[in-house]
Amino acid sequence: MGKAPPLPTGGAFYFAAPHPVRGTGRLLDMNSRFFFIGGTVLTLFGLLSGHWLMLPIAFFVAFSGMILADREQLSEMDAHTAAMLLAVPGRPPLLPLDHFTGRELLFYRAGCPVYRQLLSQGRCWELVGEQGKVEDESGCIRVYPGYLYRRVQR
Repeated sequence: MGKAPPLPTGGAFYFAAPHPVRGTGRLLDMNSRFFFIGGTVLTLFGLLSGHWLMLPIAFFVAFSGMILADREQLSEMDAHTAAMLLAVPGRPPLLPLDHFTGRELLFYRAGCPVYRQLLSQGRCWELVGEQGKVEDESGCIRVYPGYLYRRVQR
């Protein structure tokens, strides 16, 4: 008999039954879909058969799938989107436009308006530029979709 192939790394494992043509085990990828389907099957089996103690295991498997799905989505995100949406220590958080009133509409970016000035609670903020294209200055705020605004004294 031939030598068995080495086990793969990175969240995959082989079934014990050999493949009828290749003779090696079939590769099963353990991604979030695997855990969601497994959690659903365990839930249905537990509900239909009356094994109520199996339901916490099914929920644990489903929550593991959700955690894995979050990690998969974060790994597929490009660098610009990640920099825009994820909080970075030492950098001001990305604020929504909901808290501001805009003046002098310049253009739209990512479906959101970009204004020359933003007003909020008697304070005025003036557009500096797009994040990454201008230097971050102290006292600036970042507003979705990734523009820096500096406070202006009235």
